[in-house]
Amino acid sequence: MLITRTGRLTTLLVLISLGLVLVVAQESATTYEEQLASAKDLLRLNRYDEAVKGFRRANEMRDKKSAECYVLMSDAYLSLEAYKNVIAAADKSIALAGGDTQLLLTAYNNKGLALLAQADKKDQTKLEAAEVVFREALKLKNAPAVLRYNLGVVLLQLNRDEEGVAEIEQYMKLQPKGSYVGIAKKLVENPRRARENFAPDFSFTSSDGEYITLEDLKGKVVMLDFWGTWCPPCVASVPELRNLYRRYSKEQFVLIGISSDHDDAVWRDFTNKNRMNWLQYLDRDRHILEAFSIRAYPTYIIIDHEGILRFQSTGFGSANLDAAVKRQIRAARSVEAR
Repeated sequence: MLITRTGRLTTLLVLISLGLVLVVAQESATTYEEQLASAKDLLRLNRYDEAVKGFRRANEMRDKKSAECYVLMSDAYLSLEAYKNVIAAADKSIALAGGDTQLLLTAYNNKGLALLAQADKKDQTKLEAAEVVFREALKLKNAPAVLRYNLGVVLLQLNRDEEGVAEIEQYMKLQPKGSYVGIAKKLVENPRRARENFAPDFSFTSSDGEYITLEDLKGKVVMLDFWGTWCPPCVASVPELRNLYRRYSKEQFVLIGISSDHDDAVWRDFTNKNRMNWLQYLDRDRHILEAFSIRAYPTYIIIDHEGILRFQSTGFGSANLDAAVKRQIRAARSVEAR
């Protein structure tokens, strides 16, 4: 569909108008119900900071005793990754919810997720606290299956694999088409995935027509080079990357260039002229860039022989890269020697 300049302007005006309507709605809200509805609209639009302010205003209209406002604040804080605030708001909602099961379920789940995030796979005290919270939620009537999955992840991170796998299998049984079934199956197959920083699944067809998946690379040390021809430090790093590739080309080592370019011809011409003979891929739809949350260039990521992320750096530093690659190759050799 062709969008004219006039069409774009009209769309922009509509969006601006929508924003103005929301602002006016907030300012003119005179009742608790109106203010709450306005804040919910902001939450649905992913305007989390403004939503928090709106829920606070609504809560003040109820003398700061609204369990619903607190639980919705915990939703917004969770999206903002403000985990301390999530826990505080969820606790207040739990204290005020009375017999409202739905509010309690949401508050417990949000609190458990915040504790799980704070634990960062290693803080046993927070993981144990998250376990208690999820178990409390599961005592409630009509507890959603996803609570089983969340509890299972906590138990796996606590190295209680048998219990964790049982909870995750229960989740898959109760919700066979659930959003987390894919990762749930992988956790059941390999519980270490809950504890280790495994690389996200990815696949691509290289510039020379070879289709490659992460599974195909198992057993090898993989270095991903996220770059672009438009990026001066990326361009400057090419000679050193070429040397790195030569040094380890006879090892179980794979170097993959993931380009952020938009122009196919420019990318191909550059890689050919600069003898970048390792695997190259132009990530047109940004699916690999997004999977690894790439925000700066160049970024280098090293994945070990098991598929675990072992090293990441931004900005070129050949000595650090060489040492990191060498370390993982040695680790892979030691496994082969056993």
